[in-house]
Amino acid sequence: MLVSIQDLRSIQERCEIGELVQRLDVSIDRLTVIWDTDTGSLRRIFKNLKQAISTRVDSFEIHDNVRDDVFTLAKDFNEYDSINIIFFQLSTYGGEQLIRIDFNPNTLKEFDGMKVWRQLMYFARLNSLTVRLSRFDLAFDIFNRPEIVNLQHIKGGVTHKVFYGRGGELETKYWGSSGSNVQVRLYDKNKEIIAHKREEKLDLGVNPFWWRLEFQLRTKAIGEDMVQDIMNRLDNFGFYKLEHIRVDQRAFTIIFLSNPELLSLAFPNLKSDSIKKKKTRVRKLLREETNQFAEELKEVLIQNLPKLNTELQLLVGEFLTLENQ
Repeated sequence: MLVSIQDLRSIQERCEIGELVQRLDVSIDRLTVIWDTDTGSLRRIFKNLKQAISTRVDSFEIHDNVRDDVFTLAKDFNEYDSINIIFFQLSTYGGEQLIRIDFNPNTLKEFDGMKVWRQLMYFARLNSLTVRLSRFDLAFDIFNRPEIVNLQHIKGGVTHKVFYGRGGELETKYWGSSGSNVQVRLYDKNKEIIAHKREEKLDLGVNPFWWRLEFQLRTKAIGEDMVQDIMNRLDNFGFYKLEHIRVDQRAFTIIFLSNPELLSLAFPNLKSDSIKKKKTRVRKLLREETNQFAEELKEVLIQNLPKLNTELQLLVGEFLTLENQ
C-alpha cells in the first residue's frame, strides 16, 4: 500500500509526542571513489570494467547511458521501478581522465551488493589503480524530535538556504554553497522515502518523525582531521533560548537566528559595521549556553567511530581512518 505525504502528516498529528522514543544514529551515507593510474589507458580499463561486471552480476542489471562513458549498476523491481546501486563514469578533470564511482553504502548493503563491491576493489588492485575519495557524506539520523525544524546555525559567513513544501512546512535547509568543500543539509527523511516509493523502509508507528542532518565533504575536506572538523562544526548547530539575552537585544537576536539577511531592513539606523559587531556579540552570548544538542550528536559520533571505521575499511581499504583527535 502506497503511503502519501498526507498520510505521513496525519500520523504525525495524531501521535503522542511525549510517548515517542527519541533516538540518534550516524552512518556513512554516500561515497564517491576516484580511480586513477599513471600507466595504461583509463578508457580501456573502463571498458574492461564494464565487461567484467557484466559477466559477474546476476541479481543486478546494467543500465547504459547513450554515452560510452557512463553506466549504472541497478536493482530492477519491475518494468517501471528500479534503484541505482553504483554509478560509474569516465570523467575528465583538469585535462586528465579519472574513473568516478558513486554509491550509497547503506543501499549497497541493503541489496546484498558487497560481493560486487569486493570484486570492484579486486579489479582496481589487478590494474594497479590508485584509490581515493572525492566525496564523503556523514549522516546523523534524528528520530522523533519534531523541534528539529527550529535548528539554528550561528557561525558567520555561511550561505543559508531554506526550502518549504507546498503546505508551507519546512522541507530542506542548506548551510554552505553547493560548490564548497563542506555543505550541510537538514531534510525530512520520511518524506524523501515516500517520494522514492520505498515504503518498506518506513516505520511510522515507531518513527513518525525522521530527519537527517547530513555533512557532505569534498576532496579538500576529506582527511585525518575531518572528524574533528565535523565536531567543531556541530558546535554551531543548536536550539537557542533567549532568557539570558537582554530584553533590548532580543529583537535583534531573533532576526539574527531566523532571517539574518533582514537585519539591515529591520534596523535601518545601524551601519553595516555596527550590525556585524552586534552579530559577533550575539554569537558570543549564545555560545555561553551549553549546546546540549551538539553534545548529543558528538557523543553518538564518538561511540560509532569503530563501526564507521570498520565499514570504511571494507569499502575503500586502509588509506583513510576516522579519528577523534
